[in-house]
Amino acid sequence: MGLPHNQHGPAEPGKILLWIGGILIGYSCWLLLEPFIPALAFGFALAMLGDPVFQWLEKKFHGCNAAALLTTTLICLTIVVPVIFLLRILVLEAIQGINALSSQQNLAALRATFQGNAVAGPLLRWLDLKLDLPAEAEQMARSMMQWVSRLTSSIVSGSAWAITQMVTMVVVLFYFLRDQESILLMLRGLVPLSEKETAQLFKRISETIRVSLYGKVLVSAIQGGLGGLIFWWLELPAPAFWGFVMALLSVLPVLGAFVIWVPVAVVLAFQGDWQRVVILTAWGLVVVHPVDNFLGPVLVGTRLHLHTLLTFFSVIGGLAAFGASGLVLGPVTMAIAVSLFEIRQSRLDSEVAAT
Repeated sequence: MGLPHNQHGPAEPGKILLWIGGILIGYSCWLLLEPFIPALAFGFALAMLGDPVFQWLEKKFHGCNAAALLTTTLICLTIVVPVIFLLRILVLEAIQGINALSSQQNLAALRATFQGNAVAGPLLRWLDLKLDLPAEAEQMARSMMQWVSRLTSSIVSGSAWAITQMVTMVVVLFYFLRDQESILLMLRGLVPLSEKETAQLFKRISETIRVSLYGKVLVSAIQGGLGGLIFWWLELPAPAFWGFVMALLSVLPVLGAFVIWVPVAVVLAFQGDWQRVVILTAWGLVVVHPVDNFLGPVLVGTRLHLHTLLTFFSVIGGLAAFGASGLVLGPVTMAIAVSLFEIRQSRLDSEVAAT
């Protein structure tokens, strides 16, 4: 009696080649898309935010193309164009601010102010015994100048690439809006979950993006704008730049705009400028700080329940791993992980209940 013929044997090499080819094609597609991850991330996020407007316009015009085009144009006029002008102002103010800080005259005046203070003077003299503060300050200012110079050069030299990213983001935004139903249908087919579990996962992703942008970015932008406004009114240097820094710090959990305005108030106190100290402190405590507590629940609500520690790592880790696009990709990745954990836990509870 002969050995049984393996009907699946001849097909095995073909399957292996198919898997290898699929992996190579998938990797090649990743190489094509990887440079445009920021454009894809922000295009997707803006599409999620602009979806209510798109849905309203689609009912008015009875067409996806016109609704998507109008929504994309509205988003560009209200968000993209102002951000471009803001970046230009920020670079100019950063250069001016660093130049002012690196000025020998300004450094000497600041040192004289601290030496004349009853509290800071002894501390400064003690530090002088341990460190060469003037040399350290000059070196720090020089390093900051070199960093700003490199940043400016990279912005100028990378302007063509930045324009490419911006154009790609706008194109992605349009097609995400127009073809969202077909895209969602395709993604639902790829996710190995039940229909109810897939709906739960997609709902968590949608809520996370809205919370990340509506809740943190928008509220932080308002806080930074208010901080920059008081800097401008008090005639403090580089108000737009420091407002941007305050907004950036407000995005991060635990930190906030106070990291900037509190030290400035302390320096003004050492200089004896108590009027500006009182105004800046009152504005920070009464206007800037409560924005998160009042506007956050209004704009976001309590739809998303993530532990503060998870939110912290999703934002910090996202920025470290993906750069600026980590503001979107970090929280979304954490939301997917939490949703999958909840789905797994729900399945285990169902199995236990069934037994």
